[in-house]
Amino acid sequence: MKICNIHLYITLLFFADCPSDWQVFESKCYHFVYFPTAKYENARLKCQDDGSALVSINTYAEHSFISGWLQQHDPFQRSWFTSGMPQFDGASNFVWKGDGTTIKSDSQFWLPGQPLNNTEDVVIAYKYGITGYGWTIEEASNTLSYICEINQAEAYRIVQHNRDFDYGLSVIDPNNLEKGPKFTKQPDSVVVVGQVLDGELECIASGNPTVQYSWYRIDQSSRKRVTYETDERYTITNGKLSIQSPTDELDAGEYQCEASNKYGTILSNTVTLSFGRISEFSNVRDAAVRANAYDGVAIECSKITAKPAANYQWMKGSTLGFVRPELQPYMFISANGKLYFSEVTRTDAGEYRCIAVLAGVNKHSIGTQQPPSRTSLPIELQVKDQAAKANWGPEIQNDFIAVFPLPPLRGHDVRMECFAYGSSTTPFTYTWSRKDKPIPPRTKFSDHNRVIIIEDAQLEDQGTYTCVVKRGHSASDTKSITLRLGAEPYFIAPLQDQHVDIGSPLTWRCEARANPPAVYTWYKNGQQMKSEPGSITIQGNVLSIQSLDPKKHDGMYQCGASNVHGKTYSSAQLRVLSFEPNFRRFPMLKTYDGAYNGNMTLMCKPEGAPTPVITWFKNGGQLSAGNGHYEILSNGFLFIIGLQQGDEAMYMCKAENQYGVASDSTRVNVIKGTVITVAPTPTPVVVNQTAFLYCQASHDPALDLVYVWKFNGKTLKRNSDPHISFEVSSTKIGLYIIAAQLRHAGTYECLSITPFDSDSRSAVLTVKGPPGEPVGVYVDDEYVTKNAAHIRWTVGATNGRVISYYVLQHKTEFETEWSTVLPSVYDEDTLVDTEDKRRIIYGGLSPGTAHFFRLLAANAYGLGQPSLPSAAMTTPYAPPIKPPDNVRGGGGSVGDLTLRWDPLPRYEQGGPGIGYVLYWRKLSDAGRQWRTDRVTGNVDHYVHTVGQENFYLEYQIQVQAFNNEGMGPNSSIAVIFSAADMPSLTPTNVASDTYNGTALEVSWVPVPDTRNTAKGKILGYQINYWPDEGDYWLMFIRHRGQRDTGLVIGLASDTNFWVDVQVYNSAGLGPRSEAYFMETSRLPTNSYPEEVRVFSNGGNSCRVWWRGITTTYDEALISGYRVYYWPATEDFKTGEMYDTDGLKDTQAVLEDLETDVVYALRVGGISAAGEGKKSPTLYFTLGGQVHLDTLMAENIQGFLAKGSTITSTIYLLISSLLCLFLLN
Repeated sequence: MKICNIHLYITLLFFADCPSDWQVFESKCYHFVYFPTAKYENARLKCQDDGSALVSINTYAEHSFISGWLQQHDPFQRSWFTSGMPQFDGASNFVWKGDGTTIKSDSQFWLPGQPLNNTEDVVIAYKYGITGYGWTIEEASNTLSYICEINQAEAYRIVQHNRDFDYGLSVIDPNNLEKGPKFTKQPDSVVVVGQVLDGELECIASGNPTVQYSWYRIDQSSRKRVTYETDERYTITNGKLSIQSPTDELDAGEYQCEASNKYGTILSNTVTLSFGRISEFSNVRDAAVRANAYDGVAIECSKITAKPAANYQWMKGSTLGFVRPELQPYMFISANGKLYFSEVTRTDAGEYRCIAVLAGVNKHSIGTQQPPSRTSLPIELQVKDQAAKANWGPEIQNDFIAVFPLPPLRGHDVRMECFAYGSSTTPFTYTWSRKDKPIPPRTKFSDHNRVIIIEDAQLEDQGTYTCVVKRGHSASDTKSITLRLGAEPYFIAPLQDQHVDIGSPLTWRCEARANPPAVYTWYKNGQQMKSEPGSITIQGNVLSIQSLDPKKHDGMYQCGASNVHGKTYSSAQLRVLSFEPNFRRFPMLKTYDGAYNGNMTLMCKPEGAPTPVITWFKNGGQLSAGNGHYEILSNGFLFIIGLQQGDEAMYMCKAENQYGVASDSTRVNVIKGTVITVAPTPTPVVVNQTAFLYCQASHDPALDLVYVWKFNGKTLKRNSDPHISFEVSSTKIGLYIIAAQLRHAGTYECLSITPFDSDSRSAVLTVKGPPGEPVGVYVDDEYVTKNAAHIRWTVGATNGRVISYYVLQHKTEFETEWSTVLPSVYDEDTLVDTEDKRRIIYGGLSPGTAHFFRLLAANAYGLGQPSLPSAAMTTPYAPPIKPPDNVRGGGGSVGDLTLRWDPLPRYEQGGPGIGYVLYWRKLSDAGRQWRTDRVTGNVDHYVHTVGQENFYLEYQIQVQAFNNEGMGPNSSIAVIFSAADMPSLTPTNVASDTYNGTALEVSWVPVPDTRNTAKGKILGYQINYWPDEGDYWLMFIRHRGQRDTGLVIGLASDTNFWVDVQVYNSAGLGPRSEAYFMETSRLPTNSYPEEVRVFSNGGNSCRVWWRGITTTYDEALISGYRVYYWPATEDFKTGEMYDTDGLKDTQAVLEDLETDVVYALRVGGISAAGEGKKSPTLYFTLGGQVHLDTLMAENIQGFLAKGSTITSTIYLLISSLLCLFLLN
């Protein structure tokens, strides 16, 4: 057969063309991605994988092209993401994130009636409307189709985005590839507490040649390098900056690490070295907090300053009786330091002390396990008796919903609190919800559901949160808050290393999410860049270089994103490449076998820079294409359609650029049967990137062909793994491994099967990523001491990059959570004689305890998974290493001295035989020898008899732990009281008076609160009462504190009672006083004044008039009237009261009223039985009464009388309605 060769010179500039599945318009390529749909951020990342960006619309012509294409090709009329987002610059502008330009007012193509809503997390999208496709607003969290865009001159990046540092080189060890520095561990801010020997800041970077480190201190006007020469206290070892004896005055401030090698310099994120401190409480006592019984109340902690922050606890009395909200649900300790009571009673009266403990801010801890604390002077809570209320509330207190910390930040734990006042006789139930969305899954509930903590809060957790408080099924209150998180910038589209052809353009984008939005700056080798006309353009997050030159542009680049919360950097290396083509890494197969009448693809994958031009030859003659038999694909491969015998030949692929020419050849054989012509090849991929394994078979087109893939011998099924996708198209057949994980590494086999025959090929996929877990972690028994151990292990899989450092985690047999004890140990510091063995020496262990260890390894790709834990290692027994905590005492029977402490947890006991030595002496004997005794076992108290004559005396005490190995350290000295004796005196001059129809007020002369008379500390008084008639048990009520009056409530009206009084202390009750006879009054009036009217009275006053009321036989006589008035936009409890002089006085003048304020008013009768029923609410201003129709007045009154804290929206509504009436 004579083969005719047509010598036609074909120059295929396929890298400057748009790929076949992209659309071209005015020198740009567009990719319309129908499926899979994605959220905005994922869509942006998908585009970036191809070196492109979500589309930016800059002209009417471009808009017409896109809308027209969608109208023609989208029968389902989907919505499509663009890159348009709000700019938040105060001018309600939108910006194209794709190219960094602001959207011009004359280039906007909104659909009719679209709300120009530029709230957070919204995106401009194309949507089908009446007039065709136009712009609308979509939530970024929606899942939509999307449009990618790239300049046609840069379309090569779509097929070249997988270039790496080995591009153009022979296959070599990736660990020997030279590259610039890249941080594998950013430094962390440090809070120094107290005097320490060293303060340390550390960064770790990878790179080849070895990275060199520098540290800088930054202030408002300068950036100064810190070295041993500038201050001998500074030492830099690898990336660790050590400061000897750091002080606030010399060393506090911001620091930055710089990493360099011959390829350039990068900057770390800025961190802060600060010094924690907590001030002292004032030595002047705070004023007493006064409250009415059965009301809610809050006690504010005395003022104190703490840096960074403080946690709070409260105790009552002088014996370290800590407030326990988990056991006393009517009490609540807020992160704001206040102690709240939902309903206070006389038993709550007393002295409270606030304890402030130094703490870190958000999730950052401070550099000590024993932070300093301060205890305030006593703050007295005084409770005034009043009649008990019927079930009331819940009323969510005005301080809530409270959010901590302020401002709440992404990445930290966000705490929200809700607390309500109301009757504590019926438990309150608290529930939380989020508007239109579920509560985030990382949320923890605590403190009777009054507190929710969103761990590691993300911007997606924002929203409107609602707290609902219910009292049984009878009443409830609701309050909502919109949670907005601040966010230090974090990169969702970080810079990627670029290995780009000389002379080509480059558009580099970074994208950080932040709140408030980030401001971008660009750096090259640590120096801030600026635009250079005609060469470099910087526009926000977009850097464009017109023509790449290695002498000008090679180096390390960084995109810096900053806002008020901080600044972060994304780093990458730019390599401008220029070398002649070669086939060293991807030589062509020597032969290809294809089936007669089948199709086949010849692969040609030369490397070169600039990208080589591909020309194909057959048997030495240049091959023509585009005739339906031979097609040259966009990636340079040769596709042969319908193989004939005449296609058997030698085929040569020639690659040519300005630096040279290279070629490679293959032999095509045409055979009968099915044969794989394009087989999978060994493929490396980085974790979370996508790999594609080719597999294309040539076969008889009359036969059905199916492809089957196996992974490590097991058949892969469709939809069995979201990371696996089967690709079968006319020109591309194979297997996608999407966002590859380490578990996807292995052997993949492709089988092409027809009804009569089959063929198969296989290749290995290597996944590069964070290291595998260290193997065989154990503790070397030969080197175990009471507080230190040698931990050894074998290096696990490195997964393509050398290990840079290890993280050591630890827990004891008594702990469930792992804690990081060594966050970064350099690999070189773990080396031992054996090549693959490693060792860490760790101290700080507790003796006599079983310990477990595990390790994580890190490389340039990140931190790997933790190893299996080591076997339990028990340290040798030793004496206890710390004293008991919370040494306190007091109470018991007269003559007792009771010592109490928190027993040591098992892991602090040091060994068997735990016990405690007790020391005590009278405070008056300070300086004299201690008396001692000891107890065995892990007990928590000890009682010693000091004799009845030594009642209620102050003693100094100490507690010391011991075990079989010896004595531990002593505790600090605490001062306690011995037990009190029973009071011997009685209150005198007991009397009583009517308080209201169901209560009596009892008075007496109190017992002196001295040791000799009270026999201790007076805790309060008990009022005993019983009816004059009938056979009744004695009833009593107690009132805490030293006082001379108390209420007896819940009595029958118009009834005679006897009362007497006893004093009590911690030992018990004293003798009863003489009895006193008293009668309760009749009921308060059930009628209310009618015809209430308000008139202007001139000046800043108004006159109120009403019609008087009469009483029935079972009601107490009216002694006067009480007028209640308050601003209508406030709670009625904040209002004023005016009392008239007598029964006949049925008018009042209200003074000092404010202009432009709407007031609410009610009137009621008062008598010896208390307040009577009140008139309906009416409204007035200085101009007189505001007349509303009955329904509106009832609605407003319903809002105001509801047992809840009214939102500002309701107040605004009321004010607006009233103002409308005033204007009319």
